[in-house]
Amino acid sequence: MEPGRQFGPYLIEGLIGRGGMGEVYRAQDTEHQRVVALKVLPEHLAADPDYRERFRREAHAAARLAEPHVVPIHRYGELEGRLFLDMRLVRGADLATVLERERTSPERAVSLVSQVAAALDAAHDEGLVHRDVKPSNVLLTGTGDDEFAYLVDFGIARSTADAQATALTQTGAALGSFDYMAPERFLDAPVDARADVYALACVLHECLTGRRPFTGTGLPALMWAHLNAVAPAPSTLDPRVPPALDAVVARGLAKDPAQRFARAGELAAAARAALRSAGIRPVPAAPAPGPPVPPRAQTIGFTGPPHTPAPWHPVPSGPGWPTAPPPTAVPPARGTSPALVVALVVTVVVALLVVGAVVLTRGGGSGSSADPTPTPTVATTSTTDAPSTTSAEQTGSTPAGSDAEAELRAALPADFDADSCTTRDLPDDGAIAALDCGATVSGEGPAYAAFYLYPDEGTLSDVFAADVGGLGLDPLPSGSPCPGDDGAYGHRDWTQDGVRAGEVACTIGPTGDATLVWTQLDARAEGFAQLPDGTDDDLDALWEWWNDPALSDFTV
Repeated sequence: MEPGRQFGPYLIEGLIGRGGMGEVYRAQDTEHQRVVALKVLPEHLAADPDYRERFRREAHAAARLAEPHVVPIHRYGELEGRLFLDMRLVRGADLATVLERERTSPERAVSLVSQVAAALDAAHDEGLVHRDVKPSNVLLTGTGDDEFAYLVDFGIARSTADAQATALTQTGAALGSFDYMAPERFLDAPVDARADVYALACVLHECLTGRRPFTGTGLPALMWAHLNAVAPAPSTLDPRVPPALDAVVARGLAKDPAQRFARAGELAAAARAALRSAGIRPVPAAPAPGPPVPPRAQTIGFTGPPHTPAPWHPVPSGPGWPTAPPPTAVPPARGTSPALVVALVVTVVVALLVVGAVVLTRGGGSGSSADPTPTPTVATTSTTDAPSTTSAEQTGSTPAGSDAEAELRAALPADFDADSCTTRDLPDDGAIAALDCGATVSGEGPAYAAFYLYPDEGTLSDVFAADVGGLGLDPLPSGSPCPGDDGAYGHRDWTQDGVRAGEVACTIGPTGDATLVWTQLDARAEGFAQLPDGTDDDLDALWEWWNDPALSDFTV
């Protein structure tokens, strides 16, 4: 399509790039007065009923992803007989370009891979496999500790239910992607999220060493290497790399998917732990630089939902405890409105994204194929969607790196990776630090957690009383589990060594989520844990997790 052409509500401004699965244009959305990245797929795909349904299902799932490291989809559907996606434009350089001119430090490499892992875990939780994780599909914005990574180009993403076909039989296969392709993708074998874990380990290896783990001239040589060769240990190629990272990369590159990390986040957590063991401080998580993610993508040319509904995503619950983050790039603060953040205008190709009191003693029963990434281009103009606020006083947020936040990070329960937690806006209840920490390292217990630090025990107790009062929870009998023996939700004290240590409460929240909140007096901290679409069985699972002090106790 030529510049100036009207495509539905979009005025085409120019071609950004072209790949095997369509073109990406810079376009003006005349209905919403914003510049977007518009991916338009080849005409023949809209005529294929199977592909059309798969596209609708995957675009629907991608549009629901509330992960900041996934560029949001505004709208998708069919116009003039062609499938399309309307996505946010983001200014930045891709990781492949960065690696061509410089070697990343171990801490930077691990930071970037951790951010990509967060995007992958979100997609995998929706049943989506990216299938083309590589440096050119990692878009970077910001610098230093504010560097932020987006995983882009889910152009060959498939639902796990559709993942039987091998990559080599699909239209648009690209040699460049074979450098990061898991062994099972060369074989007639099922492909699942662990193929993305393998590719992510390849990216980590390349970031650490400046070279891909497997090299060869032509596809046969690359296939043989992925299926049979052992990648060189990163520390043997660059003395800056801690040897502890060698084992992390090796496990990620295991030929047998069962021997790899089950989740991308597990690989990232192991990499951060390897850095710490070598005395290297991992880079703290950077805040998302974009405007809030639209709450729901619109569709054009489709009627009704996809045949496979996407899983739950949380929504704000109003007064009381916070829920898991809604579909926004910046999670809302408890008791406050989300702060406005600076919007970025896009300049780089973002292709198909298919891609958050009574007494308890614990224990003892009381308690498709590769789609080449188009070449990035730089825009000559930029705009912002919202005014910028920069100071902590203006936004109500904890200053990243503040003493209070550092204290809270150091005190977090052992089942959470402090380095992956992100700064959360402060509620207006006296908290001095707040963090969003996602799911546990163990995979047990909550799918989402948030933590708050207060200046003194009195404030902490007052906040908890207000929380349970706002939800109408009654005291539970001493020694009762939560829910109680009669199934009642409520709250009560808990003790350690016979001394009152804090309070705990449980309920199915207003949005239907299993919710457990607790305070620990000596840490002056409150924890909040949640499982979506909760049942009493989910509350039992949270209760069992919380009753293991090794997992849930704050460190003092």
